[in-house]
Amino acid sequence: MSYERWRKDGLIKTAVPDPDQVAKQLRRASKDLLAAETICPTDRTWAFTIAYHAMIRAGRAYMLSRGYLPTTVNSHKTVIDFAREELGGQFGDLLRRFDRMRRKRHDFIYDSENATSEREAREAIKGAQDLIQGIRDKLGDLPRSML
Repeated sequence: MSYERWRKDGLIKTAVPDPDQVAKQLRRASKDLLAAETICPTDRTWAFTIAYHAMIRAGRAYMLSRGYLPTTVNSHKTVIDFAREELGGQFGDLLRRFDRMRRKRHDFIYDSENATSEREAREAIKGAQDLIQGIRDKLGDLPRSML
């Protein structure tokens, strides 16, 4: 896939793939996921937000592994769109949910909307688990010790 248009639009920049940084991002995504699971019983909206951020970290790790990073212009949407382009097919439903999570997280962070059901929070955590694992599987060429 050529991302020349995204680069010209200032949405992505090229980056040297760095397996150490990819691994750090994936490890942090897993740590975020654990935090989301831990806090879910007491603060579902924050658990949802943390799960979303775990997905962003995993998506950024995947982008970096392919030689790209988002710029500061629409960075979260760019991570999701990149994942959709690269992962597509089997991740389609999950990535659509990820995009909906992006909008809900925005409302929580910027407008303090605070209405996340237990089901929504649990689905966000499950979605993050699935995306992180899917990206780990796609990056099977990295040594397991790094992931």
